[in-house]
Amino acid sequence: MSNPNQFFPQQPQGGFYPQQQPKRGCSCVAIGLVILMGGGALFAALCCGVGFYFGTPPEASANASQPFTFDDVPPPVFSERGEMQAVSPQVNSLEVSLGDDSNGYYDVPGVGGKLLLYLPPGNHRPKSLPCILITGAGSNLLSGMLLGDGDSPEHLPYVQASYAVVAYELDGPSDNDTDPGQMRRSYEAFKAARAGLVNARNALQYVLDEVSEVDPAQVYAAGHSSAATHALLFAEHEPRLAGVIAYAPAINVPKRFGPLLRAFAFQMPGVVDFAAQSSPHTHRERLKCPTFLFHAEDDTNCPLSETRDFADQLKQQGADVTFVTAVSGGHYNSMINDGIPAAIKWLREQDRKKK
Repeated sequence: MSNPNQFFPQQPQGGFYPQQQPKRGCSCVAIGLVILMGGGALFAALCCGVGFYFGTPPEASANASQPFTFDDVPPPVFSERGEMQAVSPQVNSLEVSLGDDSNGYYDVPGVGGKLLLYLPPGNHRPKSLPCILITGAGSNLLSGMLLGDGDSPEHLPYVQASYAVVAYELDGPSDNDTDPGQMRRSYEAFKAARAGLVNARNALQYVLDEVSEVDPAQVYAAGHSSAATHALLFAEHEPRLAGVIAYAPAINVPKRFGPLLRAFAFQMPGVVDFAAQSSPHTHRERLKCPTFLFHAEDDTNCPLSETRDFADQLKQQGADVTFVTAVSGGHYNSMINDGIPAAIKWLREQDRKKK
């Protein structure tokens, strides 16, 4: 049997990425799975645009078209805000604990782990700063993600542009995407956190309750790759957001997995419906806030055509959409070099409209 690592070298925080991609910068979905069936073994590896794709995905039930509900999941009790520490002359930061546990698996979804709060240095008047909410990229879209050092290149440019940033984790990180037991454990935790929407809600609530410098009318969701998929899903469920920024998202999660969802269902009950319910294309008509979409033409991980089609569909329903492309840079570097600067320009325009 083939070794999945020869296709997708495993990264420290889980997920299998195309070899040409830098650490933590890619993979909306890149996944290897060994599933025991009838005494035999089925190996399936998928990476959108690179891996295997056969036919169409299994059909979800009608229930999968319903939005997630999570009002029954209480947010954490936030501790008193501590003292910010200087990361650079342009950035101060603070790590915020959400509970005693930090491994991504909690008795109550979202009550554990950490947030990272970044602020520009200096004193800021109440409600004077716009804010970016962002989670880490690199999930396989059926599991969560912890924050790591490799995430900071996606955080700091916003702070240097005088935005507050709150980075948050997603329940159910996967350490081994070839272990069916680990994949099921990750999936169950991620599913209990409503595809990370509980985590996103907690981050937003922390900003509203504890970060008086932030203007509640200028809070945006942002993300790259799998985190872009999550940001769009969050914007489809959270009317308090001022806008959403998505770099190279996976728009249609079931299509991305294809028939592998049938195999996954042996280990992850309800995964066919969950993939559809957690997919941005399912709830497109709920996306009402201004939207910035970015994609590189030479991205071999997530297809640009799906992002373009999604932008066209949003425009047809009357949404405020800006779609920007880059000629080169691939899945990750294009976001760092071209996407974030273009998004910050777009943010400035959104901020001016609100004044």
